Amino acid sequence: MRFANKKALITGASRGIGAAIALKLAGEGADIILHYRKNSGAAVAVKQEVEKGGRKAWLYAADLSSADETEKLLLAVKKDHPSLDILVANAAATSFKPLAQLEQHHIDRTLNLVVKSFILLVKGLHPLMRNKNASIVTISGIDTAKVIPGHGLLACAKGALEILTKYFAAELGPFKIRVNSVNPGLVDTDSTRFYLGEAFEAAATAANALAPGKGVGLPSDVADIVAFLCSEEAGWITGQTIYADGGISAALPLK
Repeated sequence: MRFANKKALITGASRGIGAAIALKLAGEGADIILHYRKNSGAAVAVKQEVEKGGRKAWLYAADLSSADETEKLLLAVKKDHPSLDILVANAAATSFKPLAQLEQHHIDRTLNLVVKSFILLVKGLHPLMRNKNASIVTISGIDTAKVIPGHGLLACAKGALEILTKYFAAELGPFKIRVNSVNPGLVDTDSTRFYLGEAFEAAATAANALAPGKGVGLPSDVADIVAFLCSEEAGWITGQTIYADGGISAALPLK
């Protein structure tokens, strides 16, 4: 029970990687603050699963692409929870278009959701985390390392998230807050299958052929790494981006 008596906030926790992280941390003793945007049914299901394991869980809905809603979320969390041990920035969304086809609202929504909201959340919540050996983890993506058609805007936002990870690690280190990032490869989630559609199986086949390790990961694989980074065992790691992709980001095609 590495996280007994600790409290974690996970953004985008209603499904996929976010839900897996919530359940992993709860399974090791943490009480969980679950953020979601609109899928209340899925969020309630995750909350019930956390509570089934004997941990406490709270639900907060907010569209993090809106600064006003982000501030409302911050006010609600700070009102209800005087301290916080773990923050996982997982929420993301974008329009998968070539860069030259993007409209202004596409750009604003993606950068506000991934980059601006993260800065605002850390700014508002880090006072609750000071001097507690707390941990912040951001979830990046393989599109920062590999050019993926239609991913330019999201890769830009996730790349910024990795840079912010380094800077926050430097700035918050004196307060005993570590900040790291996980950059997963191809992960089998509902959203990945939705956006790739019929191309998912071809992508999975290519990933498995290219990777020296396992080419396609599961949300639980990402959750395991996040849990490690939040644990005392990772106390000497901060300001780092951990690539968890079976080696795809470092591999060249062999055929």
